[in-house]
Amino acid sequence: MPEKKQKINRREFIFRTGIFGALGLAILTFVRNIVLYLFPERKTKTYHKYLVAREDELAVGRAKQIYMGRTPVFIVRQDEGFKVFSGICTHLGCIVKWEQDKERFFCPCHKGVFDKSGKVVSGPPPRPLDEFRVEIENKKVYVFVEDKTRSPWA
Repeated sequence: MPEKKQKINRREFIFRTGIFGALGLAILTFVRNIVLYLFPERKTKTYHKYLVAREDELAVGRAKQIYMGRTPVFIVRQDEGFKVFSGICTHLGCIVKWEQDKERFFCPCHKGVFDKSGKVVSGPPPRPLDEFRVEIENKKVYVFVEDKTRSPWA
């Protein structure tokens, strides 16, 4: 006895096509997102150049505090040139103070001590102060700050 082929109606065809199409699209999107996560796009870092001081403004061993936005920044003149450090303690994000008489940075909240080159001397900070790249041009001190990359959702 020959088998009878079942005929599919239009409504059933559209329903099945929609289900399998949506399922295929979801799987392709999932695979695409995994590939993008595992192999992210490599972007080159960009920097902004900010004028922070004049070369003759600071004597050797002196520091000057300025603000870049809301972040305190210290410009320190050393024997070998200028260094620019973030004024944020690397322990818990407190604001550090420059103690001129001892030529050091001090975090009063948790007694973290950093030397004039930003290295940890004592206390709980796990790493040195963040340092910015410095350039001197026409007797002016410039600092380079990395541009923030914003996500599409920010």
